[in-house]
Amino acid sequence: MRIVMVALLVGILNLSVFAKDPDIDWKDYPLKDLGLEPFKPVKDAKTGFVEGGKNATDLIRKLPSIHGRSITALEKDMRPGEASSKGFLGKDENLLDILASDNDLVLEELGHTHQELARHLLILAAIAEKGVKGESEITYHGRRLKLKLIAFRSVVLSPFEDGTKTNKEVTVTNVKSGKTLKYSVLVPVMVERYGFYEGKGTPYRVDPNQIVEVLEFLAKK
Repeated sequence: MRIVMVALLVGILNLSVFAKDPDIDWKDYPLKDLGLEPFKPVKDAKTGFVEGGKNATDLIRKLPSIHGRSITALEKDMRPGEASSKGFLGKDENLLDILASDNDLVLEELGHTHQELARHLLILAAIAEKGVKGESEITYHGRRLKLKLIAFRSVVLSPFEDGTKTNKEVTVTNVKSGKTLKYSVLVPVMVERYGFYEGKGTPYRVDPNQIVEVLEFLAKK
């Protein structure tokens, strides 16, 4: 359940980099040293859907299943009160409509891929884990960002049943603009693999537009 009564701030995990050079630009920090490895694209032989890759919106609208789970089963588990108290989708939302809409938004309007947006969120979450009591201020792609990470006692499992889960939430604040982005670390994992930012009817959705607004270096020139 996503209703969590007690939250614990993450302790000091790795302060060596912050102590040595707090003003480094973390965009140049090796992914492997952050414990990250990009998801390798996998194509479903039955549906043609590429997990972790680029997919045509027309293909997405016709999908009978994702990661071996039928759309019907996924939508059932994503409803409020099922796998999650507030749901991954609104009570009447259609999963494929959400996926198709976000696919057009990210690929066509924002000019990015889901994997690009997910990578930045995953990197920032990994950096946040290295901060003092889960809090830090860093430089990332030339922007000053405040990071805060909270670890909860309850764990959220992916509705795609792919073995991924999290109990962590990250807040990213752009120091200059004051704009803030809050997300469960499970969201960029689902974005990277399926292009799923959660439904518009749930408070846990991460809007792709908001990602670009906070991480303004992603905006089109």
